[in-house]
Amino acid sequence: MKNAKDNTAIMIALFLTLTIAFPLVALPAANAHSPQWNIPSFAYVEVAPSPVGVGQTVQIYLWVDIPMPNAAVTNDIRRHGYTLTITKPDGTVETQTWAVISDSTGIQFYKYTPDQVGNYTLKFNYAGQTYTWSGDYNNDTFAAATATTTLTVQQEQLPNPITGYPLPTEYWTRPIEGQNTNWYAISSNWLNGPYIRSGATSTGGAGFGRFQSDGSAPNSAHVMWTKSIQYGGVVGGNDTAVSGETYYMGGSYNVRFSSAIVMQGNLFYQEPYGNSGGGGDLVAVDLQTGQELWRVNASATGVSLVPSFGYLYSLETPNQHGVLPNGLLIATTTVTGQGTVWRAYDPRTGVLTTMNITNVPAGTATGTLAPSAGSAASIAGPQGEYLIYTLTNLGTTSSVKYYLSQWNSSDVFGGSGAMGVGIWYSGTVNASLPSCYDWNISIPTLSGQWSIFRDVIFNNVMLLTQGSLGTGPRTNGLGANVTAISLKPGAIGQVLWTKYYSPAPNNVTRQIIAVDAQAGTFVTEDKETLMLTGFSLTDGSQLWSSGPVKAEWDTVRRDTLAAYGNLYCAGFDGILYCYDDTNGTLLWTYGNGGEGNSTYAGLETAYGHYPIFVDVIADGKVYLGTTEHSPNSPWYKGSQYRCIDAYTGKEVWTMMGWGTGMYVGTSDIVADGFFVYLNCYDMQIYSVGKGPSATTVQAPLTAITAGNNVVIQGTVMDISAGTTQNEQAADFPNGVPCASDASMGDWMEYVYMQKPLPTNFTGVEVSIDAIDPNGNYIHIGNATSDANGLFHYTWTTPDIPGDYAVTATFVGTNGYWPSNAETAMNVQEAPSATAVPTPTPQSVADMYFVPSVIGIIVAIAIVGALLAILLLRKRP
Repeated sequence: MKNAKDNTAIMIALFLTLTIAFPLVALPAANAHSPQWNIPSFAYVEVAPSPVGVGQTVQIYLWVDIPMPNAAVTNDIRRHGYTLTITKPDGTVETQTWAVISDSTGIQFYKYTPDQVGNYTLKFNYAGQTYTWSGDYNNDTFAAATATTTLTVQQEQLPNPITGYPLPTEYWTRPIEGQNTNWYAISSNWLNGPYIRSGATSTGGAGFGRFQSDGSAPNSAHVMWTKSIQYGGVVGGNDTAVSGETYYMGGSYNVRFSSAIVMQGNLFYQEPYGNSGGGGDLVAVDLQTGQELWRVNASATGVSLVPSFGYLYSLETPNQHGVLPNGLLIATTTVTGQGTVWRAYDPRTGVLTTMNITNVPAGTATGTLAPSAGSAASIAGPQGEYLIYTLTNLGTTSSVKYYLSQWNSSDVFGGSGAMGVGIWYSGTVNASLPSCYDWNISIPTLSGQWSIFRDVIFNNVMLLTQGSLGTGPRTNGLGANVTAISLKPGAIGQVLWTKYYSPAPNNVTRQIIAVDAQAGTFVTEDKETLMLTGFSLTDGSQLWSSGPVKAEWDTVRRDTLAAYGNLYCAGFDGILYCYDDTNGTLLWTYGNGGEGNSTYAGLETAYGHYPIFVDVIADGKVYLGTTEHSPNSPWYKGSQYRCIDAYTGKEVWTMMGWGTGMYVGTSDIVADGFFVYLNCYDMQIYSVGKGPSATTVQAPLTAITAGNNVVIQGTVMDISAGTTQNEQAADFPNGVPCASDASMGDWMEYVYMQKPLPTNFTGVEVSIDAIDPNGNYIHIGNATSDANGLFHYTWTTPDIPGDYAVTATFVGTNGYWPSNAETAMNVQEAPSATAVPTPTPQSVADMYFVPSVIGIIVAIAIVGALLAILLLRKRP
């Protein structure tokens, strides 16, 4: 359908270009006239592609020379009476007719899949029509016309169209090139409520986990950058009430870094002013690098205008397609006589626009996150519109007349024909006008006082409540009525069921905490026992009940959040519970096991374990934070952020950090694959995610004799922006080495949190390979980098002389994107060894004559000696 829409847009653009260039050249001057004109028509039919493979879909376009005079998107002046006759190669005929052409240009699009090889005849017939609208052409006749074309179908298939490009395998940044359609699956924004759904609990308070339904989330504790939001950490010296005391982090009602927003890869937040959680500048930084993009004084107008949510509206009209740039950062304020007012900043520049939406109805998602029901609730629409459902009693207390309405932001600005920049930034618009509502429906069966429960499921169902499911041990409750109202198109406002629920037993406090569309249930929680009960959204019947394995400190405070058809619960007991929302089965727990599944704190905390709270659920992972309402300074040590597999409960990574706010959840963010939070141990914003790496490799520059050993070495370094920050650059003048996933948490604590050097550090694995002089691939071996980033490998060079290309490849981890490097080396042929002389073989004569001669000589000598002795004896 997307290809079809794109081609339609192209045809319309070309068509409109022609009509602009030749305005109504075929028509006489448009003046009142008598008799009426009979205006000739010119029909056209085109099919593409042709030729095409059998079974492949083609696109057929039909139109008449120019749009009907005065036709516009905002009226019903249209061409009538199109007929398409398709004659197949075997003579079979198919016919398609259109009584009215919906497109104002008169272009009709039709998809067709041929099932025979051969030539198809396509005949377009325009029946002609009389102009029946008022104006200069009223009662004029537009003559009939026909056109014919041929579609050639062959056995050979055409290549499939490009639907997108692969997901990235290397480090990437915004903007995402427009053809990389599939990258939507890994990218995301964080617009706050109602676009980000929040959790609830019966234990009271605010600051509950939030669910990010889009994009990816980090599988490693790798830090991209840090940025200070105020002075933090240890003050130093002896002039403090307690030795080692830290700066106040605003946890008790002065929460910093609240309502931060991410759009288009940029993070927007307000700095604190003095001891206030806000009041400072509004700042924009790059999510991947921490680079500051702009800052503005949020109180420059005399009124503090701090964005509470981001707005990205997808405009789909005959003339425009796509999300309106650059989106909006919307700040809500209250003005006397104008009620709730929306103002907006341009996210790209920080400029406060002329948008001034007054009298926005109640029910915005910027209020309390506690379980509640009121007269209104808000959700996000399918195109990014902000929808507010309001239940209004137009009667009296004794004689109620309830109406349910849907307010739609796109009816106010940015949509419904509002296509120009002046409308996008709106100026002053009254949002209470009837035109700002999609519908307003009476619900006559309601009696008494009713409220809308906060969680509404778009195009599905909402719950209305009356009374209390359980008021607690101090009062006597009368029970509650719950009514399910349909929001499905064609059945909006219909009462699906109404059910009375008796007060919860044993005088406990019972509240609805979740409405789970995936599981088809709504869930209640009992404050005093933490019992969970699941009810059917279909008919209100009770389906299951389940209690925690341990319920002690959690009764003081825990938070719950529904996601993936499960309910996740965690609190002061330090255990994360995962329940199946369809049947109440406890699927797994985290925190009460051994190594890699423990929140044990020993003497460090008053509880013997670390409290944990559901912070953000995203990309199949649960991010947990540890914090408290008003801890003494200095706080206990060893608090961690934790990433847990949402399906198995397995620990993915941990890293030290003290959570934002009183119970985390309202401040931390997952967007574009990054987890962003304020670490109250040092009051710095941390961005955690997969970062870039850099690999080097070197081999000897002089030639190596074949068969000798050679050392190939190099480095693998972390080149994220944080490594160039002042402290990190000074501590690591040669760069920050890359760490394995197993070592990442401890290593990041060392690099960014001044913690001791880990004694069990492991680096990353590098594959060392070569191409020999004959073009053959050689896997030399694998090496692992050390705490300096160095890797090395000793290689016995082969006996093939020539030049070798040597490559070191780091394939990446959960913490780093891959990188590689190449070098060259030369191997020389080994020199020939010095030859040993070969002795000359003896001849036969030598073998027999020489020994004989020697024997004769010896015999003569002996005889001579004997004669001499005899002569001496004969002398007197």
